[in-house]
Amino acid sequence: MAQIADYVQRWRQAHPRRRRVLVSVETGTTSGGAAASGTVGRRSALLVANAAYQDPGLSRLRSPVSDIRALAQVLGEPGIGAFDVETLTDAGESVLRRRVAALFADRRPDDVLLLHFSCHGLKDQRGRLYLAAADTELGSLAATGLPASFISEQMNESASRSVLLVLDCCYSGAFARDTPVRADRTVYLGDEFRGGGSGRTVLTASSATEYAFEGGQLTSYQAQPSIFTEALVHGLRTGGADLDHDGEITVDELFDYVARRVREAGAGQVPRKWSFETTGALVVARSVRPAILPEEVRADLGSDRPVLRLEAVRALAELLAGGREGYRRAAREALARLRDDDDSRQVRAAAAAALGDVAPPLLPPPAVPPPAIGTPTETSAIETPGVGTSAIETPGVETPAIETPGVEMRSPSPPGSAPVRVTKRRRVLGFSAIGLVVAIAATIGIVAALPKQPTTGSGGGSAGFGATLGMITLSHDGSIESAELSPDGRWVVTLDPPADQAAARIARLWDTSTGQKVATFDTDNGVVFSPDGNLVAGAYFDGKREVTTVDGKSLGVRWGGTTTASLRNTSRGDVMASFTGHRGSAAVAFSPDSKTVATASTLAAEKPFDAPIRLWDPSTGKLLATLAGHRNGIQSMGFSQDGKVLVTGAAGGVTKVWDVAGGKATATLDNAWFPVWISPDGKTLADTLPGGKGGFELRRVPDGKRLTSVVKAGRLAGFTPGSKAYATDKDGSVRLFDLATGKARATLTATVRGDLVFSPDGNLIAAVTTEGEPALFDAATGQGLTPLTGHTGKVTDLAFTADGQALFTTGTDKTVQKWYVKR
Repeated sequence: MAQIADYVQRWRQAHPRRRRVLVSVETGTTSGGAAASGTVGRRSALLVANAAYQDPGLSRLRSPVSDIRALAQVLGEPGIGAFDVETLTDAGESVLRRRVAALFADRRPDDVLLLHFSCHGLKDQRGRLYLAAADTELGSLAATGLPASFISEQMNESASRSVLLVLDCCYSGAFARDTPVRADRTVYLGDEFRGGGSGRTVLTASSATEYAFEGGQLTSYQAQPSIFTEALVHGLRTGGADLDHDGEITVDELFDYVARRVREAGAGQVPRKWSFETTGALVVARSVRPAILPEEVRADLGSDRPVLRLEAVRALAELLAGGREGYRRAAREALARLRDDDDSRQVRAAAAAALGDVAPPLLPPPAVPPPAIGTPTETSAIETPGVGTSAIETPGVETPAIETPGVEMRSPSPPGSAPVRVTKRRRVLGFSAIGLVVAIAATIGIVAALPKQPTTGSGGGSAGFGATLGMITLSHDGSIESAELSPDGRWVVTLDPPADQAAARIARLWDTSTGQKVATFDTDNGVVFSPDGNLVAGAYFDGKREVTTVDGKSLGVRWGGTTTASLRNTSRGDVMASFTGHRGSAAVAFSPDSKTVATASTLAAEKPFDAPIRLWDPSTGKLLATLAGHRNGIQSMGFSQDGKVLVTGAAGGVTKVWDVAGGKATATLDNAWFPVWISPDGKTLADTLPGGKGGFELRRVPDGKRLTSVVKAGRLAGFTPGSKAYATDKDGSVRLFDLATGKARATLTATVRGDLVFSPDGNLIAAVTTEGEPALFDAATGQGLTPLTGHTGKVTDLAFTADGQALFTTGTDKTVQKWYVKR
């Protein structure tokens, strides 16, 4: 490494105009960094919510209990806060004293402590602050209130040097009941806690009085949920508070994030922060978003000059030795890619040396695998090829790209054509970098779990065809926009609305067999599961975001960045691999055996650019192959059932057929538009006819020779599992045709919307009717079978189990239901 540094230095002297890369690396242990840096200190949190008070002069607060529940959940998640959390609701003064004292007692210097209060704050005649307990009396604050001085003393006596106190309180300027409010309506919190020892940080929702006495009663001017604590929870849950993208959320970042959200909400509050003798950064949580390397390092990594990539190796080595886990992980991944794939022998050797490896002279070594995902379960679930969601953007990093808002995400279409509708039931998904989503706010919690076996009637017999086997309920404050099931129904992801039109969406992953939430993460559009259900992919745009107005319409705009696709283990929610550098959007498709994942940029640009498809090993994150040849963004792609063939459709109407093993295109088809489909047996592909009037062409694989054009039947709705027939959809009317002869086989007896899902044996079709209800049809005759009655809202996704005996459905009524469908 010393030789590399000397070489880079000499190159710098010869090229003085080249800007210098500056990387700040923490080499020691970060204060309070147990969640992110692996220190041995305990992380403990006490959350206090007092909403109801015995004294009639203290008004009931509406939000504390729900606020604390949400905060406790995110702080307690091992992958985020990793705190041991204790909550107290409507506790008396003596209980509060004992629990606060216990929080700070018997501590070590590297312990991280968090104390949060959501309650009334009161001042006595001498201006001293008290926090109201459930039994606090306004006429006797000294005896019944919890003094701020007591909290300050406990912090001062604690050995911990990483303490965060959060006060989401409404402070009264009154001294006692029926006493007029003094002119000074400010609570001087800095003075209240100034003597609280070293390593202390205090965050407050506001320092101004927001309550006043009226006729002897203390009442709120306006009773609303706490914007302050809501912003805290959002910043931690989504990773939005990781402002420097290093994989960790410090208290300073969290405060800056919360203050901005409170200010943008127009609530009139001014959050405040005081720090007393702090050293280092107090890490509150680990970010759920993958760390992003510093801009200068990323620029050097993308350079075509080996000397600059060598400098990137030096910077990455420093990050790898630093104290920030997020940077360490990102640096390790980048170094592994350089070691395995860089075309410079010197760069490969330097990267290997930084990782402690030895680079072979010819073939790169395999990447070190992360912890095992688990043995994939073989299923007979059939892949339904699909189209990725994308946005047409103006090429160039600095030019904002704007998309017209709407509930339905659409793909770019040929000139003069109508947009092609993007349906949800896909094994391939495009993640929009400028996606605008209309959704309804939701707070999600699973309160019941599905039984694994069919229920029996009173006579002991097993459930009949179409009977309900069980249900889980998602407890929402409002409606959900969508929910996505894994192919086997074991997992479900619910999607919350974005904070604004440019923001990402919060995705929550749930285990339907236990009713437990596994993970929370951000995605800029939807998610896609691997066929075996072991992985779920999401993607996030790392550039700038803002909301602007164009022609009187409010639009979300994102620019100046790229999209990263991340794979998470469904059983734990851990990020197993991240794939960076996608322009515009990231299209993602899994092979049917789940052993390969394909990613590609989806930027639909006027000026051609190289848009390769990259094939990765999802268990190690190692690049397997690069399929080069497309000159515009990929809008649709799908694997054959054996994984040997990949079909891709790009903007501009160019479709390619790829031999996956050989890494070469066996056919390039012009004026063959997306979406594209491939039959399960890999022998037939379908591409969309131009003009937006519906219709498609059937072609032979691998040479792409046109077999026939289907013009009047509508859009292709999928191939049957045995590849003997295909289905078409024209305005909700679905027909099945024999693939060999083109003759009609059957017509479904009900009008449907969205995708069709075939049972593994191909005998049943599950679909959603225009009324939003799930329905089953006989695939041979098209006859409607027993109705699946039980949902009270529209169904958004369906999935057969691998054995074909059950069907999972989920929808806007906030339930996941399981049906017995074996005939």
